[in-house]
Amino acid sequence: MARLAYFLAPLSVSGHGTLTWPPNRVNGSMANAGSCAWDDCIWYTDFVEIPGEPTVNDEEFRTFNVKVASGARDFTRKNPWRAPGTAPVLGRGCGIYGGKQDFVEDSSGDLLGIHPPGTDGVDLPAQEPTQWALGSVQEVAWAIAANHGGGYSYRLCPKGGNVSEECFQQHVLKFAGDKQWLIYGNVTQMGESIASEMPRLELPLIRVTEGTFPEGSEWARNPIPSCDMFSQADCEGLPQKQYISCAQAASGYDVVTCPPGSIQFPEPYPGLSGHVPWWRSGLAPMTPQWSTHLMGGSAGLPPISRGFPFSVADLVQVPPDLEVGEYLLSWRWDCEQSTQVWQNCADIQIVSAEGGTILP
Repeated sequence: MARLAYFLAPLSVSGHGTLTWPPNRVNGSMANAGSCAWDDCIWYTDFVEIPGEPTVNDEEFRTFNVKVASGARDFTRKNPWRAPGTAPVLGRGCGIYGGKQDFVEDSSGDLLGIHPPGTDGVDLPAQEPTQWALGSVQEVAWAIAANHGGGYSYRLCPKGGNVSEECFQQHVLKFAGDKQWLIYGNVTQMGESIASEMPRLELPLIRVTEGTFPEGSEWARNPIPSCDMFSQADCEGLPQKQYISCAQAASGYDVVTCPPGSIQFPEPYPGLSGHVPWWRSGLAPMTPQWSTHLMGGSAGLPPISRGFPFSVADLVQVPPDLEVGEYLLSWRWDCEQSTQVWQNCADIQIVSAEGGTILP
């Protein structure tokens, strides 16, 4: 109980995740990775639960409290990743700025004011579309700012019709192959960019197709484990703000990498774990991001950025039987640690010719 007394003063929690490839409407990018610059990671639905019983219970597919699948200590049992795709979302499939449509402060603290609170991501200005050829394999990527575990999927919806979560659910893309990659952003060291020297790390893809919605739709497990400093089940019963702070501390908030023996599941490479780590990015010192917000205006030069310094890249298969034309690509991340669903959208043009744009 003495440990929990610390959480009477709530932490200010940093932002969470963003689509980084293809170019997208919230300006997430491979270079900025998980820094949450310009609030690119604040598009989501907050405080949502699955409507039924959990369907993802196997340890292989879990990301938090992985050895507990029932009973009072199963604190994730109603969280979105436990039945992927079933948790309801606000908006039309591209996320809501701030997580709700009717308040100014999100669960992470004050918004930076980049957009009006409650803005629907589908209403952001369209970007130059990325061309994808029918039947081709394309690379997509997202980055983690705060690691809530769980897993994600990519979906398409024609722009000419009624863009909605239901439309995206009708066109869930399949992953191609059995690999994924970690691609570092514009990391700096001693004031110099070392991005070109960072490795592209190959990982096994953990694909989830059972217990998903729509039935049989393909999802990928988040490959980066968060920390297990103590059980989040110990936070149950606290008031909401204190519970959030307690949950973040249980997950290793501000710990650069998880201590040995305090990891939710095995690391894909030694040292690749954490909840909200820190890194030196190539952003300008006054770039609006959660780090500068929390540090009173400046994160230094080069700035300290919160979040992970890499993107998680996957290959997806473009169906050969789609109609050519303009689409929105929706990335959806269903969390396991928290009752949250994160979403971003990118503009895509489906073409009949071979080719299309693939990340170099």
